[in-house]
Amino acid sequence: MVRSSSMVFATFLLVVLLTTAACVTGVRAATAPLHLLNDRDDTPLCEQCQEYAAQVLEKTKEIKNEDQLVDALGMICDDLPAILSEPCKQQIDKNKDAIWDAVKKIDDLTPKELCAQLTLC
Repeated sequence: MVRSSSMVFATFLLVVLLTTAACVTGVRAATAPLHLLNDRDDTPLCEQCQEYAAQVLEKTKEIKNEDQLVDALGMICDDLPAILSEPCKQQIDKNKDAIWDAVKKIDDLTPKELCAQLTLC
């Protein structure tokens, strides 16, 4: 199955928000010290992450409230294969407060900082 760039971006956005929400709730500590940001920033994975992270950060600035966020993420879930769509929506509904907190926290990050927190750079 060939994935379109918008599907890849949507999946990346969902992963970023769910991972960051997990960090906010203390499920996983994924923060990287800023002095470690340069360790892997020349890898293709890091470069790709920063490209998508820039788009994610731009999109999150457009989201003004939790309802808009849930609607936007629900559309991403709708684009996933049927077997994943409903569990995706359940996770969003279950974690919507943490996801909203995550969106507010990542708003001030640079793409490089966000990718470092995801341990991709």
